Amino acid sequence: MHQAMKSRGFHLEDTNVTDLRRISTLFGVLTLAFMWCCLIGEFEEQREPQKPLKHGYPPKSLFRRGLDALKKAIENLAWGESSAKTSFRPLLATFVP
Repeated sequence: MHQAMKSRGFHLEDTNVTDLRRISTLFGVLTLAFMWCCLIGEFEEQREPQKPLKHGYPPKSLFRRGLDALKKAIENLAWGESSAKTSFRPLLATFVP
């Protein structure tokens, strides 16, 4: 989680926020976003499993797969691509128990 919040994901250290209340709010939002990315990563792993590398670990973490999928879906929505709605709905479905 530490690497995801810093240099490999959300770049938390680049915000330069010093107010404790704002840091608390920002950390809460980033924690929710982290969990959503992990859930989407699990969804992607079930849909299309990754082949492990020689050392036995997958090429991307669940967080990274989820972040990449979420980023792609949001970019598709922003550019108004026709497949955007169908690709974004399953990502929103990760919230439904």
